[in-house]
Parts: sequence; C-alpha cells; structure tokens
Amino acid sequence: MALVAVAITKETMFHGALEEFDSVYYYEGPPQFGSGNVDNFVDQLVAAERKVYSEAVKFKAGRVWTAGGTIRENITLGLVDKTGTGTMPAGARLHAEAAVLVEWECARPNILGRKVYLRKYIRSQYLPLGATDDSAMAISALNSSAKAPYKTYANDVQVISVASLGAFELVSPTGRKPKEAQNGVVDQYLRTREFRRN
Repeated sequence: MALVAVAITKETMFHGALEEFDSVYYYEGPPQFGSGNVDNFVDQLVAAERKVYSEAVKFKAGRVWTAGGTIRENITLGLVDKTGTGTMPAGARLHAEAAVLVEWECARPNILGRKVYLRKYIRSQYLPLGATDDSAMAISALNSSAKAPYKTYANDVQVISVASLGAFELVSPTGRKPKEAQNGVVDQYLRTREFRRN
C-alpha cells in the first residue's frame, strides 16, 4: 500500500495582512499512485474543503508527496495551483483563529490503551447559516445546522476514489486508520488553532 500526503494551501486576512495556512491529509491506497493522479486527487479534496470554508478563504495550491519515509526519501509527486474561494453560505462571523474540530476515532489505541483520534481543525472564518451568535463565541454548543457542512466534509474526505486505481483511505501520519465505517464527529464547541509563524 502507498502512503501519500496532501497539503491544501489557503489564505485569509489576519491582523491586516494575508495569512497562508495548510490542511494536511495522509492517505493509504494502491501502490501505483503517481504524478498523473495528482490533479484528480487535489481536485476532490478542494471540492470537499470548499463546502466548509466561507468566501473569506481563498484557495491557493495543492501539493502531493510520498509519505512514510525520511525527509530525503519522500518525494513531491506534484503541485497544483488552485483559485477561487470557499462556497459555504456565511452566517455568524468567527475570530480568524477559531476552528471547528472534526475528528475520527482510530481503530487502534496507543501503547497505553488510550483512544487515538485523527483531527482536523477547520478555520472557516464564518459559521454556516443557521448557527447562533452564541455558538460563534463558544458560549453555546453548535446546533445541527452549524454542524451539517462539517459532517458532509468528514464523509467526503474519509475515502478518496482515484480513477483506475481505487480507494484511498484517510489515515494518521503513522498510518492509523479510523474505525471501519465510522464517519467523523463534529465537536460541540469551537477551538482555537493559532496560525503558525515562519
């Protein structure tokens, strides 16, 4: 099986300047994955992400590389320029570093027997229509309307089907898989996920 990594780069305004940030995914699938499959793979992930980002977020690029080896062993398979913005209808405004947490419980616990989770933090910049102002300030829990697009996203990114190759399953950087047939869970409250500074 091949382990590939994908980074989707986006940008938004933060403290009066454009801030770039990435969402990084790891997938396990058929070993024949190569540079010819990059565009299709990135397009599917970007399509899933657009549904959970507002128009305040612009998509910039996608990068795919082999994973599982050392930095010297892993190679870039392709870079894809992207344009356009998120398409989620905007409701309540969020602080730029506020994030919705989507997580999958992994099938295998750690060596201490504790549950391990695969987590994605979505900095949408807005909550979807139907969310309350209190939930945007993390005073109250997210309602079902607010969670709906993130639940769809969780389903869309869990398995990516690549033409002529088959299915690639979302895994942790070390290859841990979510439980079989388990969809991601959207946390009730917002989290803060700081932008990384270079």
